[in-house]
Amino acid sequence: MTGRNRPSAKLAAPAAHRRTNSRRHRGRAIAAVLCSGLCVFLVAARTAGHASLPVYYATVNVTTTGKPVGTITDQYIGLSFESGTLDSGRFNSNTNLPRLMSNLGSSVFRFGGDTVDTTYTGITPQVLTALAGLANAAGWSVLYSEDLGHFNAAQVTADAKAVTAALGSRLLAIGCGNEPDEYAGNGLRQRPYPVTQYLAEVGACYHAIRAGAPNVPLEGPDTASFHSWLAAFLGRADHTVSWVGQHYYPLGCMFPVTSPAAWAGTLLSPGLADAEAAKIGSYAALAKSAHLPLTISETNSACHGGIAGLSNSYASALWVIDYLLTGAKQGVHAMEFHGGLNNSCVGYTVLCKVSTGIYSPQPIYYGMLFTHLLGTGTMWPVTVSATSRLANLTAFALKPTSGGLRIMLENLSSAQASVALHHVGFVGTGSMLRLAGPSLLATSGVTIQGQAVAADGGFTPSQPSSFRCRPSGCAVSLPPYSAAVLTLG
Repeated sequence: MTGRNRPSAKLAAPAAHRRTNSRRHRGRAIAAVLCSGLCVFLVAARTAGHASLPVYYATVNVTTTGKPVGTITDQYIGLSFESGTLDSGRFNSNTNLPRLMSNLGSSVFRFGGDTVDTTYTGITPQVLTALAGLANAAGWSVLYSEDLGHFNAAQVTADAKAVTAALGSRLLAIGCGNEPDEYAGNGLRQRPYPVTQYLAEVGACYHAIRAGAPNVPLEGPDTASFHSWLAAFLGRADHTVSWVGQHYYPLGCMFPVTSPAAWAGTLLSPGLADAEAAKIGSYAALAKSAHLPLTISETNSACHGGIAGLSNSYASALWVIDYLLTGAKQGVHAMEFHGGLNNSCVGYTVLCKVSTGIYSPQPIYYGMLFTHLLGTGTMWPVTVSATSRLANLTAFALKPTSGGLRIMLENLSSAQASVALHHVGFVGTGSMLRLAGPSLLATSGVTIQGQAVAADGGFTPSQPSSFRCRPSGCAVSLPPYSAAVLTLG
C-alpha cells in the first residue's frame, strides 16, 4: 500500500463518531516492494545516547518515476475559527499573528463553525478592516461563511458585499452555513430535514451572496460526515461552487476513555491512519468526480474542543504531520485546523493567547510547521516493509518545485530506528531537520532542529544536520517518537 506507510500491524481504532452521533477514523500500512528510484533502509544500528533502546529493521522504497500521487501547494496548511470570535478584537495585524501564520505558507484562514448559524449576524466595518489588514500582513486568504441557520437574505447580501469589497483578492470564497447535515440534531431545523430542503435553502443563500457580490467564488457544503449529502450537493451545485468544503475529526467527538495516555496510542496507530486515508479518499473522490478542489475546511484531532492532554500534546504534532501528508496524497487541496485565539490551551487550539496581542504556538503548530518545511511540489509513491512488531514508521516523498528530493520520516514507536539511506543516482551530502519533544504527552518544549518559535512569531531553525551519501548508503538515526525531513540534492 502506498501512502503514510507504516510497517506495524494494525491496531484497533475506536468507533467513528459524528458531532453528536457518528464520525471519523484513521490508519497505516504494511508494504514490501522493490522499486526504481530512491530506497531508504531503516537498519538496527544503536547510536550514542540510545544504546539501551530496542531497535527495529524496516525498509522504505520511494518510486521517483511514473505517476505522482499528490501535490502540496503553499496554500495547503491553514486555520479555522468560529465566526462568533471575529468581534473579539484578536484578528488584527498588531500582534505576532502575521508571522505565526506566514510561517505556514500563504494559506487560508476560514471562519464558520457552529456560531455562524447561531449567534453571528455579520461582520462590522471595524472588524472587517482589521481582518483585511491581518490577511495582507500574513499573506493569507479568507474563507468566509454566511448564516444559513437563521437565514436573512438582505443581511447576507449586505454582508457579502462588504466582505468582498474589503478583502478583494484576499477573499478565497464565501460559504453558507456549518454542518447542515446536523441541523436537525442541533435544533436548527425540525425533523425530518431532508437534503432536498437543504439544497433549496443553500441555493437561496448563494443567490443572496451573488446579489451583493456577483463574481465572488462560492464554497460548500461544509458537511459533518454524510456522504449522501455531499454527493447530492455536488450533483446539484458542481457548476455553482468553486470549492468543496468538508469537515473531519478522526477521533470523533465522544470519548469513553478520558485518559490522554490511553488515547495517544490510538492517535498514532496504524488502524486510525488507515481509516483516515479511506475517509478522506472518499471525500476527495466525490470532489474529483465534480471536477472541483476539496478543502477539509474544519478539522483537528477530535471535535468538541479536543481531548485535554492529548490534542495539546507532542503526540498531536507527530499525528498532524502524517495526517496532512495523507490528505495531500488523497487529493486534498487545503486543510484548515479549527481552534481559537483565547487562553484555553488544554484543547485542540493551534495558537493560544498568553498575553495581549501575543499568541503561543501549541505542539500541533510545530507539526504543521515541520510539514511546511518539507516544501511544495509533487508527492511520489512510498512503500514500507518491516519484520519487527516494534516498527511504526511513516514515510512520504516529495519532489520540491525547487528541485531535488525530500523525504519525511516519522518513527512513531518507542523503539529506536537508525537509518541507512541507499539511493539511485545520488551521491553527495544530504541534510536533515528534526522534530523532537520532551515526551509523547508533553505540552511544551517541542523544537525543530533544536529551536522553538520566537516570541515575535519568527522562526529560524539551526543549521541542518548533514550526512554523506555514498553508493553503499549513508546513516542517520530516528529516535523514538520523532520526525525528520531529509533533503537529497
